[in-house]
Amino acid sequence: MAPRILEALDDPPKGMLEELFKPRRARRGRVFFRPGDRADDVYYLEDGWVRIYAPTEDDGEITLAVVGPGEIFGEAALHGDREYGVYAEVMSPGQVYLAPGQKLLRVAARYPEVGALVVRLLTERLWRLQNWMKELRYREVRPRLVRTLLNLMREGEGGLEVALSHQDLAHLIGSTRETVTKILGELAAAGLLELGYRKVIVRDPEGLAAYGEA
Repeated sequence: MAPRILEALDDPPKGMLEELFKPRRARRGRVFFRPGDRADDVYYLEDGWVRIYAPTEDDGEITLAVVGPGEIFGEAALHGDREYGVYAEVMSPGQVYLAPGQKLLRVAARYPEVGALVVRLLTERLWRLQNWMKELRYREVRPRLVRTLLNLMREGEGGLEVALSHQDLAHLIGSTRETVTKILGELAAAGLLELGYRKVIVRDPEGLAAYGEA
């Protein structure tokens, strides 16, 4: 089993990377690394969601980024003998692949197509982070939440589902659980969605989109 991102490569680099990347099933709540841990591995997220956060001086925490499917994290491992400076915690179960950062760099130095792949992944991560920060600054909470629900909903047993808790959604949009719960209650009362255990079922996508723009 290997990351889908490697399908675009040809051998021999494809085979070399398939040997480097080792699969790990990411269960909810798992912490892949903490501040002070040696930065040995870089991670590729096939599916699920991972929150990158740091502690604050008042014993709280601040969300720095939320990594989604097709993104990498733990890029400190590409910088040499350094330590991770943040936490990486699984928000939603998924599949993760990890590879030794320095070995990955050696393959990239030998094969330009691998180097281009690494640069593309890092660039896409930066682009998504910039867009996330822009939304936090310029969009109000309700439109951000509605847009997130519409972007993340997937067909499930109960219909169009978003398999995230209220706290997970709050991390995604840079808000608080209390605010998210209040807005979700309003949306449910309007018949646009239903609330379940760690999931939201979207009943009226068009109506939800209109509500978010109101």
